Amino acid sequence: MGERNSLRSPFGLLLLCASLIFSTGAAPPLPAPVPTPASLNAVPAVVVYPFDVQTGADTRLGVAIAQILAQEMTAAGGIAVLPVPSGVKRADFLSNAQTSHADFYISGYVVPVGDSARVVEQVVSVESGVILFSQTAQVSSVADVASQSLTARAQILAFVGRGTENVQAQSSTPAPTSTNGAQMPIQGLSSIVNSVFKHHGGGHTPAPAPVVKPARGVIVAPVTASGTIASADLSYALRELYFALNGHFNAQMTAVTTTNVAQSTDAICGSNRDNTVASGTLQEAGAGHNKAITFDLTVYTCFGAALAHQIGKGNSIKSAVDSAVTSYVAAHPDNS
Repeated sequence: MGERNSLRSPFGLLLLCASLIFSTGAAPPLPAPVPTPASLNAVPAVVVYPFDVQTGADTRLGVAIAQILAQEMTAAGGIAVLPVPSGVKRADFLSNAQTSHADFYISGYVVPVGDSARVVEQVVSVESGVILFSQTAQVSSVADVASQSLTARAQILAFVGRGTENVQAQSSTPAPTSTNGAQMPIQGLSSIVNSVFKHHGGGHTPAPAPVVKPARGVIVAPVTASGTIASADLSYALRELYFALNGHFNAQMTAVTTTNVAQSTDAICGSNRDNTVASGTLQEAGAGHNKAITFDLTVYTCFGAALAHQIGKGNSIKSAVDSAVTSYVAAHPDNS
């Protein structure tokens, strides 16, 4: 009777519940884990495929260029370059990159021209299969090729929203492998490049000097629409705005999402006030060959004042954005 009465009391019920939990091994559900800083700082993974070589030139050149890109990208840090299995066909680049759990892949073409070569390099999103960045360069040495790897690396980091100046070298990142699974030193790659380009030692044309950019950087903010614009077109315009500005200034993307950039410049700039903030409005009219694109570029100071206002027009988003940025650079070469 006393035991029965004790179970009727609140304390008795608590003891019964506790005994059931311990006897069955059950435990109260744990709260969802909070993401750690390490998981938030995971580096993007990239696959670099051997470049296709045109006009019957030595196919080793395409392999050498891919290895130079991969090794220089690894040395610079901030990106994990994944190994490439042997014999992957161009048609299977995307599916292989997906199987490798890569975020991006790089491929391209090499066209020998006299004692140099024209290299077309493409950065592709594994998630969408869309070419996010493409560049063409005339190369005649390992140094020329290496400079292209740093440009591609900067674009990849921009796509994932990181500033290249804040990314530290990752000493734990595995060294890239070639298509036959063997690592080739830069010296060996240099001999291949030089043998194909038919010059040895220091007789090649020096790489062009890097662009000297002004101290004041530019932060690229979201692009808005005038009228009905597809969200994909707005995203494309934002990327083109970044690339166009980054060719002249030290550009970075903001993580602040806003439709009123003028009122958000303080939050966009943060503690670094020696920047400008660039945004724009995209407008499309017509269709097909008669399609006309207008990009209204506005550059603000970090205090919200409009520094410049330029309008670019073209028959594509890229040409309209490039036109507006070109006008801004001509009028404000120091970004001020």
